[in-house]
Amino acid sequence: MYISIPFLPEARVTLAVGGFAPEGVKLIPPAVISSLPPALRRHADLGLCPIGGSEVVCPPCAVGYYEAALGPWGFTVIEGEVDPDSTYPADTAYNVVVAGKYALLNPKCCDRALLRLLEQRFEIVSVRQGYAKCSAAPISENALITADRSIYKAALRKGLDALLIENEGVSLPPYGCGFFGGATGMADKNTLAVNGCLSQMKSGAEIKKFLESKGISALEIGSLPPFDTGSLIPLMTAADNI
Repeated sequence: MYISIPFLPEARVTLAVGGFAPEGVKLIPPAVISSLPPALRRHADLGLCPIGGSEVVCPPCAVGYYEAALGPWGFTVIEGEVDPDSTYPADTAYNVVVAGKYALLNPKCCDRALLRLLEQRFEIVSVRQGYAKCSAAPISENALITADRSIYKAALRKGLDALLIENEGVSLPPYGCGFFGGATGMADKNTLAVNGCLSQMKSGAEIKKFLESKGISALEIGSLPPFDTGSLIPLMTAADNI
């Protein structure tokens, strides 16, 4: 089954794009975006944005790759207008987080073609942070975890339950710190996969408590600090028996 609300599967994820995944998930490596800095070139959330169902949007440079990789699964790959550039905020054109009916993004950075499609499906919530998806982990239609204050405040204004954390403990060499959103992704409706161990994070205990309050468990993959690989982007669930 295709996932109707991006990032929020209703059943066990069986197909995803990203740099890590729980056991049993068919993982498609992200396209290499050569215009990005070396450490970010394989970050899925900088070069692919699901918009619901069987449609995804990616930069022109990645269309051929994703058509070949996702076409066999029935996906329609929509070409955006720009390729990400090497410097912020031009590297964030496809970095959007969706929580329920809301799409949180910086409209000054977002690819125009992507923004037009999102406006047709979601209520756009403007935030200052260009790295919207990197900075946030949506865990339900009504809740998310973020280290970014502009996303946190915007979420609260829209009635979402948000947990404000610190990214300290998330690894992304050669940078001093990565993003928690980029080290996570929902493995099913009630499980947040974490690419590492939450106890290695300063906010780890708070994150676990918040997840538990929402009936969500953390699937921690490994014992090292969470590693930001550019998000796990779930695309299909077990109903399709892939």
